[in-house]
Amino acid sequence: MDNLTNKKIVKDFFEIYNSKNYKAAYECMAADYKDRMLTQVTRVEHAIEILKATHQAFPDIQVIIRELIEEGDKVVFRGQFTGTHLGEFAGIAATGAKVDFEALEIFRVENGKIAESWGYWPMDVITSQIQGSGSAYS
Repeated sequence: MDNLTNKKIVKDFFEIYNSKNYKAAYECMAADYKDRMLTQVTRVEHAIEILKATHQAFPDIQVIIRELIEEGDKVVFRGQFTGTHLGEFAGIAATGAKVDFEALEIFRVENGKIAESWGYWPMDVITSQIQGSGSAYS
């Protein structure tokens, strides 16, 4: 990992969404990784649980990185997420709805691994797309 830039480490993290290679989380995330927006996430295993839950809700989720901006030990991510709602998400049963949203996150990298993050997923947009697609919620 010594030759990796912080941007490459963050890029490798987002590839987990596309590949479902959860073991890769151990390569790019610190053991005591903390998600500052999801306070229950205080180690890499918790982050893997969130990734798996996301894949259960959206098995075909894909992430396209739109921007990675590096400043010191921080990397800002802006990306596009697409997928199909085929499992429970935010208490909403599968609807088959397509989702397409943009998210933002800031990562702090320390010793070649992501140590913490602050993220924004537009939950109102996601739930609106899920509920407005001809499902029982329409």
